[in-house]
Amino acid sequence: MSLSLRKSIKSVFLISWMLVSFPVESIQPVEIYTYDILPPYAYRNDKGELTGIYIEITRTAISRMKDYSLVFRVVPWSRAKSLVKQGKAFAILPPYFHAHDWLTDTEPKRPYIWPYSQPLYTQLDIVICNERVLSKDRRIWPDDFQGLGFVMFRGDGRAGERFLEQVEENKISLNWVNSTEDTVKALLLERTDCTVTSRLPFAWFMAKTIEQADFQKYKSNRLKLKELLQISKNTGHLAYTDIDDEKNFPYKKDFAIKFDIELYKMKKNGELDDIVAQFIDTDYIKQLMKHNQ
Repeated sequence: MSLSLRKSIKSVFLISWMLVSFPVESIQPVEIYTYDILPPYAYRNDKGELTGIYIEITRTAISRMKDYSLVFRVVPWSRAKSLVKQGKAFAILPPYFHAHDWLTDTEPKRPYIWPYSQPLYTQLDIVICNERVLSKDRRIWPDDFQGLGFVMFRGDGRAGERFLEQVEENKISLNWVNSTEDTVKALLLERTDCTVTSRLPFAWFMAKTIEQADFQKYKSNRLKLKELLQISKNTGHLAYTDIDDEKNFPYKKDFAIKFDIELYKMKKNGELDDIVAQFIDTDYIKQLMKHNQ
């Protein structure tokens, strides 16, 4: 046997021994539950691909975390909340900070989501109403809106607990629909009085809706919709289940730390601003947001 052949055989045995003795580091897949009905935050583009401000920020950060791979699971928002509450979903995107009121049903009641990531983006939540209800001064939320009808998409809690209490007390009527697009249509058709919404998605859907053949005749109606109040300024986060997490997701702490580090780097170098600009730098968004300011 030649010297070179003996060396080749030894090399093969050495490599084989190393592979057995030192297993290749595995990549941990993570599932993040989100929705696809709220452009430009999280939605399907014309090709049917999931994208949006929150989606691309999260996707970019995790792509730099070599120990993890990402899978998005798109479900209704109420379903996402239920799954994380049961400890069946690792994380949801993009809740507001709700540690104070998203609590377990059993004693001792405690937040079922923890921790929350660093903020991904700041949303402005506003009240928009048809001009016809402006004969009365409406400055105090939600007390000055008693007697009116509201439309909101199912599972949306941005209006707050006091608003929902007044709905329960029949002081305010509320109709749940399946999307922000449905709220826009209900207002254009003057089937209800007001909505509570995130400013940017409302402007997005308004622009899209009034260009549809069936709604072009309602273009003038959009001028009758007025932004009355900004009721809150909230940040969207990636947030993790705190139920059975050590058993089901032992990697949670490591992932959460690494995600925040990557997010911080993106903020520092301006990447977050660049991602946001991709989705809002259009004339129709600027015009509609200016109209409502």
